[in-house]
Amino acid sequence: MRHGIPDRVLLFGSLSIGDDLLCTTVLREARKRDLPFAMMTARPELFAGNPDPADVIPPSAYYARALRGLGKSVVQPYYARADPTNPDRDVFAFGHILAEMCRLAGLKGEVALRPYLHLTPLEHTAGRRAKRQISFQSTAAGAALPFANKEWGAGRFAEVVRNLPADLTAIQLGLASDPARPGAIDLRGKTTIREAAAVIAESEAFVGIEGFFGHLARAVDCPSVLVLGGRVGREKVGYTCNEYLSAPTPCTPCGLRNQCMHGRACLEGVSAEAVLAALTRVIARRGRDLPVAIARIS
Repeated sequence: MRHGIPDRVLLFGSLSIGDDLLCTTVLREARKRDLPFAMMTARPELFAGNPDPADVIPPSAYYARALRGLGKSVVQPYYARADPTNPDRDVFAFGHILAEMCRLAGLKGEVALRPYLHLTPLEHTAGRRAKRQISFQSTAAGAALPFANKEWGAGRFAEVVRNLPADLTAIQLGLASDPARPGAIDLRGKTTIREAAAVIAESEAFVGIEGFFGHLARAVDCPSVLVLGGRVGREKVGYTCNEYLSAPTPCTPCGLRNQCMHGRACLEGVSAEAVLAALTRVIARRGRDLPVAIARIS
């Protein structure tokens, strides 16, 4: 530890890397209010170069209990809970998940709805793999918490790659176990988190599904096209600079992780052509400052 016993600690958990990244929003808004948190995490690389946490400390249930025993604040900003009638369904609080995380941390007033990851100039340089590149992830089936109701289908991503304009180079990120997409530079399982972030940062846009990489793209100021489906609405997880695609169905948003009685029509109804059209719109906006939505917490 750098600064002794912290007064406030932020801790999400050990499974979801995306949730640790989302904590950077809370850390930024807390520091702006002169109420800094230390971050308890197993992924310190997400916070390298970030001035917002008072400290970055390894996870320890024993240490968290000891801090609580000393009267310190240990905040676990869980923005959703399991439906007691159906454990496959997540129930989300009102508003954006980042606003809810800030509220649970005791913050009030205006908060900027975006995460942050700080890359060095050398990391940016290494992330450039082509003159004009598009980065993408076709599946999160190998994630620690895979949700079938997020999956658009690797074959559809292959169709997007096949039909990219000739001056764009596709770069595939993800796990080594993800299906390879012909025609793309294959970086599956070959990058660290920060290396993947740098590739995304140097891309014209990121294309993928709802999850960690979409949040990572916003953290490094890269606009995205994300196939969202109907599990959760863009008002909960979205960023104003991105394009989100889902087919309208009467059952959405459902909050379900894996169950579906409707053939995942919210995902099946999204075409590769729609993704390519959205990608054209996002690239046309590249180079401008990305807009940031503001939430107000009372």
